[in-house]
Formats: sequence, C-alpha cells, structure tokens
Amino acid sequence: MSWVNNLKNWERLHESQEYMKKVYGDPQAYMKFEDQKFVTEREFYGETKYGECFNSTDSSAQCEIIQGEFDPRQLPYDQRMKWHFREFCYKTSAHGIPMIGQAPNPYYRAVWVCLFSACMVMLFINARSVMEKYERNEKIVDIALKFDTAPFPAITICNLNPYKAHLASNVELVRRMLNAYNGAMSSAANKDQEAKEQQQDEESERSKRAAITHEDLKKKWKTLDKYRMQRANLHLFEVGLSRCNCDESEEEDEKNKDNADEYEDEDALGITLPPGKKINECKERKYEEPEGDDDRCLCAFDRNTEDAWPCFKIPDWTDEQCASCTADAICQKNSTTKVRKRLPCKCNPLGQCVAYDKTATLLHIWQYLAGAPPTEDPNFIKAMGFEGMKDEVAIVTKAKENIIFVMAALPMDEREKLSTSKKELIQKCSFNGEACSVEEDFLTVVDPNFGNCFTYNYERNDSKTSIRAGPMYGLRMLVYINASDYLPTTEATGVRITIHEKEDFPFPDTFGYSAPTGYISSFGLRMRKMSRLPAPYGDCTPDGKTSAYIYQEYQYSVEGCYRTCFQNLVLDECGCGDPRFPVPNGTHCEALNPVQRECLDRKVGALQELHGSFKCRCQQPCAQSIYTVTYSPAKWPSQSLSLQLGSCNGTALECNKHYKENAAMIEVFYEQLNYEMLTESEAYGLVNLLADFGGQLDPDII
Repeated sequence: MSWVNNLKNWERLHESQEYMKKVYGDPQAYMKFEDQKFVTEREFYGETKYGECFNSTDSSAQCEIIQGEFDPRQLPYDQRMKWHFREFCYKTSAHGIPMIGQAPNPYYRAVWVCLFSACMVMLFINARSVMEKYERNEKIVDIALKFDTAPFPAITICNLNPYKAHLASNVELVRRMLNAYNGAMSSAANKDQEAKEQQQDEESERSKRAAITHEDLKKKWKTLDKYRMQRANLHLFEVGLSRCNCDESEEEDEKNKDNADEYEDEDALGITLPPGKKINECKERKYEEPEGDDDRCLCAFDRNTEDAWPCFKIPDWTDEQCASCTADAICQKNSTTKVRKRLPCKCNPLGQCVAYDKTATLLHIWQYLAGAPPTEDPNFIKAMGFEGMKDEVAIVTKAKENIIFVMAALPMDEREKLSTSKKELIQKCSFNGEACSVEEDFLTVVDPNFGNCFTYNYERNDSKTSIRAGPMYGLRMLVYINASDYLPTTEATGVRITIHEKEDFPFPDTFGYSAPTGYISSFGLRMRKMSRLPAPYGDCTPDGKTSAYIYQEYQYSVEGCYRTCFQNLVLDECGCGDPRFPVPNGTHCEALNPVQRECLDRKVGALQELHGSFKCRCQQPCAQSIYTVTYSPAKWPSQSLSLQLGSCNGTALECNKHYKENAAMIEVFYEQLNYEMLTESEAYGLVNLLADFGGQLDPDII
C-alpha cells in the first residue's frame, strides 16, 4: 500500500487547503446559504423533534439524550440501508469489505471492489469444484493381506452322468425320448456316410479282398452303427449289451466245455484256451430286455448271423490295446513284429479280443433283434425338437434338455433314486489327513442338469479350516462314476466340482469345473474377501433376497437373481416355469406341450436382453468371498498303487486299468492360508466437504 501513502503525501503537500477540504470539509460552507440563520440550542433541538426533552419530565427521554442512543428505524429506507452497510463494513472481520467502506475516495473504493469481486469469483469456483467432488461419491479400495487362517469353502461334487441308464430307461418318456434320439443320430450319421461314399472312388477288387489295415479298421469301428451295418455283407464281430443268466450250473458248465472244444478245434475266434481253463460264461437271453445290472452282460455279436457268444459280465471285459485285427474284427494282443499304432479293443477273461472304440455306443442286442430301429410318432419327435436336425452335437444338446424336461415332472424323491447315490459316487475321502464320513459329511442336492450332487462342509454353524496349506491337508476324494451305466447323451466321463460359500447355491452348470477319470485333479484355492459400499458410493445390496427369490434357503447371489428374474418372466408370460430352475409357486413346462415349449424357447432366445436391463437389475452383494482356482491334472493311478474297491475284484493291475476308465482322485486345498481383503471406503465425505468449504471462507483470503 505504499503507492496509496505516497499519493496522500503528495496531495497534502501540493495543495494543503484543497486536501483539508476533501478530508474535513469546508468550514465556511454554512455561510454560502442565503437563508442561513443562527439559532439557539433550544431552537435547534425543537426543529429536529428532540426539543421535547427539555420540557419533558420523563426520565427515559432524558437518558436517551444523555446516552446518545440512535434508532435506525426512524431513518428513511435508503438512509437506513446505507447505515446498515456501513455498520457491516465496520464490524466484519473480512479485509475487503471494510476497505471498501473506509475508502477515502472513489478510486480507492473501485480498486477494492475489483479485488473483492475477483476473490468472490475464485471462492465460487473453488466451492463449486468442492461440491462436484463431493457429489461424485468417489471411493477408495483398500487391499490388505490377512495372515490368518482362511475358512474352508463348501465343495459340491456331481457325476457328469445325471441318471443311471438302466433305471432312467424304465421311465416311459425317457425311453421314448432315447429312441427318438437314437433315430435322429442314426439319420444324421447315415446322411454323412452317404455323402462320403458319393465322394469316394470305387476301390479295386483286389483292395476289397485284401486284409483291412490298422488305420482302416480304426476308422471303420469309429463310424460303426447298427443301422449302417445292416447293409454290409461282412461277418464282423462287435461287443454288445444283452440280457444274460450268469448263474452257474453243471448243465451250463458242460455246455460251455462243449462250446470251448468246438471253437478251440475250429479256431473260429482265434483264441487258445489255457490248460484246464474253464469258461465261466453267461447264458445269453438276447431277445429279452435287461431289468437291472445283475442280468446285463457283454457278448461278442455278429450282425450277419445274429450269434451272441461268448457272454461275460461287464466287469470281466477289459479295455486293451491290440497289436493287430483281422477283417472280422477279431484282434490279437501280442505280436512278434513291432507295431507303431495299437488298436483299441475289449478282451474277455479267456484272452478273446474284439475291436471296440471307446467312443462308440454299445449295441443293444435285444433292440437290434427286435427288427427295424424303433420309430416314434412324428408329433412326438417334433415335440422333442429332433425334427429336421442334422447336426449330431445339436441333437445331443437337445436330448439333454429333453431329459431335464422329462425328469422335472417326477417327484424329487424319485429323481433322487434314479441318480447316483452318495456311497456309489464317493468311495473314500479325507480332510486334514483324517478320514471323513461319506454318509454324515455330505449333503445331497438334486440338480436339474447333473442329478444327485453332494456338498461337503455344508453345516453353516461348523467352521472347518485347513491346518496347513497343500493337498495333504485339504479335501481328498476317490470317486467312482461307473461309465458302463452312462446315458447315451452323456458325452464325457468324470465329475463336476463346484467351490462356493456355504450360504450360496452351488450352480454346478455355470461355475463348476470338470475333472476327468483316470486323472488326479488338483484344485488349488486362493480366497479374496470383498466388502463393498452401498449406494450412493456403489451398486451393491446388503441383502437382495426377496420373497420372489427362488433359492429361498440360500443367500442372495447375482446368478440367482438373474435366474429368479427370468423364471418370474416365464411364469407370467408362459404360465409355466423353466425346469432348469426351481418353481416355488407353479408348475414346470411339460415336455410334450408344444405351446409351452415354444414360449419357453422364445424367452430363452430373448434372455440376452434381460441382463443389465431395467427388467432384471441385479446388484452385487456388499459382502462376498471370491475363490481363485488353479487346476492341475496328473495321470492316475500309478502302476505301483494298489487299490481295492467293491467295484473291482480282480488283480491290482486289472483294477488299475478299471479305475482309469471309471474312477478319479479329487484334491481341493489352499495354496496359502492367508487371504486378501478388499475394503471399499469413501474417498471424500461430508467431513472433508465442510473442512474444505470452511477453508475457502478464511478471512485472510478476501
């Protein structure tokens, strides 16, 4: 402010008289008015309405004059506003406003008004930015590594085959659906084969008489089906299912000996019986349909002669790799020459082997001998969705969907009986290195896609923890799937593993991991806990479960929310529910009702529009545990491992081969016992807003 002082000094020294007039006024100004007259003190106060005090005896009026109190309400409006403004300027602690009121001239006042206005603009801009920052509701994610024992999750295991084939075929709709499925698969295979045959050149007569090579035989058995082979004029043997009587009797033993001598002399099958070997075969009843596992066996069947001999129980046939096979599909395991590629085959206890590709469907001899492939009503085929389908993969998918529809009409207890039981699937298990009880430690959950599933660590009040990291201190299970009783629609052998919280529904079809047979599948876990903020900072819900939530016994999840929303829309528009999801209040859509099936297919096609739309707004839960899974397989069992289960009564080597096709080892464990904790917190709250806004109003600023 030095320039202001310099200006004052210059004015004071330059023209002192003029400066005094500006500051103190003209002392002779009263003499410039012509009508000015001198008055006494009493006259002056009388004209200004205060003279009454001299004639009044009221003490209050006297005190008012003595004390000099002033009431601004008696002034005119414009004078009153000026008085209030000056009072504010004198009393405020802000620097700019007093300087405006105390400015000695308009120039100073204009400068201070500009400075004050600039500061007010800056205050407005800063206050607006602070409010915008507060309204953004920003949050901070705090990541902390907790060195504490993580709770062990719930583990749900399912067989990839939802229902036993021999039990499910007793259900009329399932049997009819499988017949229609076989017809659709055969029709698609025939069309593909005919197209290939039209593109192939005619082979020479010499090549037809030549022995079938290894690669040709392998291709032939891959594409072998019962309907195409009816047109072939070949004596080919294949392995087929038949109904048999395997009870031993002296009469049957004599007959078996006679048959053995006959085939040994003629060498029709190319086998040599060991000295004193007894053929303990089963008596085939090939025209009758089996009723259960006890009367089912495998036979070497010739389509041309319709002979089914010999027949043995299913476990007696083992999967082998043969060195060579003849034109009639009879194979030899041993060979004196070195063979690069071995052919898959099945061998009985006598050493007789028949070519068999593991991916081929076993022939049902009783159905083949019944005549032409079973046909169904065209309306039934249309209702099942097989009409006009040529893609085998799409046919299998549609058949799986039809099984879900058919089984949904059955009571829950009947569906549970048709599927694999707890003790059949889980043979042995351990946790923390100690044996666990299969019957008590696993809870049965019936899933529409996989049938019976079994959950370990389902007790919500019982907290299980691993004492150490690594597979030895996690959950280890030896499972047996019995691939010989798989439905023809099951494409792979193995189990389905789902890792989830105890309170959450497992959803094995969406969040599961498939573990194949013949391997030890290790699932390494890492846990991450999430703690989210609700609105307005986030989009999570503390508890989104409502009365319409279809998984009432389980905690809210986003997947369950979407399924609930979709199911409610289907119930409203179609009048029935999707059999893939529970229907709390209503019925499932019928498999043979074309109107309901068409409506459901239409809603499934529009399912993509529901996700993220206003119709289905599903929020993340505020508290959630996320498991990161690392999967690693290894071949199992080893040659040195000796296992003995009720499903195999042979030698250790035979059982090992049997387990490679029908069993698996599952390991679920923590890779580290610590876990990550992700916590969301507000980045800029109300306290920060008030602090920053108060700082903007600091009087030192303006």
